[in-house]
Amino acid sequence: MKILVDALGGDNAPKAVLEGAMGALEKASDLELILVGPKPDIEKALSAHHIDPKRVEIIHSDVAVLNTDHPSLFIKQKPDSSMALCFETLRRRDDIDAMVSAGPTGALLTGTVLRIGRLPGVGRPALLATLPTRGGNFVRLVDAGANMDCKCEYLVQFALMADAYLKLLGIASPRVATLSVGQEEGKGNELVKETYAALKQTSLNFVGNVEGDHVLKDEADIVVCDGFAGNVFLKSLEEGAYFISDLFKAALYRNIFTKLGALLQLKGLKKVKEPFNHAQKACAPLLGAKKLVLKCHGKSQAETFEATILEGSRLAKLGLQQKIAEAIGEINIEPKAE
Repeated sequence: MKILVDALGGDNAPKAVLEGAMGALEKASDLELILVGPKPDIEKALSAHHIDPKRVEIIHSDVAVLNTDHPSLFIKQKPDSSMALCFETLRRRDDIDAMVSAGPTGALLTGTVLRIGRLPGVGRPALLATLPTRGGNFVRLVDAGANMDCKCEYLVQFALMADAYLKLLGIASPRVATLSVGQEEGKGNELVKETYAALKQTSLNFVGNVEGDHVLKDEADIVVCDGFAGNVFLKSLEEGAYFISDLFKAALYRNIFTKLGALLQLKGLKKVKEPFNHAQKACAPLLGAKKLVLKCHGKSQAETFEATILEGSRLAKLGLQQKIAEAIGEINIEPKAE
């Protein structure tokens, strides 16, 4: 398998990206990488980890795409950036199985649509995010921020694509829900109500609406929404988790007695964090693109990049793109791509 990696994407690039890439190469003997980033740094990492240089192709770039760069203009304004070179390489070559980047979401989506394109019948690609639930399982939120304005047919397709993805992960009949302000049918804005009615007509295991405070209660495997609502929900949840964590830490380290108590409970505290650690390491595939593109969180560390590269290889072997194309082909709603 050959995976293309944007070595300058993310807050901790290139160090975290390269450490993760080296870890993936050490764990998967059949893996080959194309690393796009600073050549001296890449060669140094290969040498330090004793990786066979024949397994890694290097495309030099020392220019990163930033959050301040315009998502629609970065390819023209920064054609020598690592992300722009990744898209150009992915577009030209058929020997690449997947692309991984932690660069800005808007730029990643724009580059994917403009340079790679969509699978036949797909109106909009969508980001899928993984979150832990109270039941010890995981729920997938789609769209997590790729599309701010959506139509009903887009959300139906998001559900179909996420369903195909989860079936590859071993969930035979994923429970699909719409994110809304109430559980009852008829609650929500016009988009949600229209999507609710449309999903009821599909063969999906549709379980109805789920409210924001029920998303993590293991009531659904897939929660569908437009990218605006999804991204607001995701970032609010993330900051809420950080806030509670900071309050908890402050309480534990208040004095010598609380510190001693924390020390005695260290094993239990680490266990509490396990679901969140797993979710943080999960990649966000951009469902619906012609080629497999996976997004890492901008704050990702080495272990996340390693896990994402390995997951990209696995999903490519399982034929995710083909499964999504088949799922889209079965629906009778034909979206008008914009």
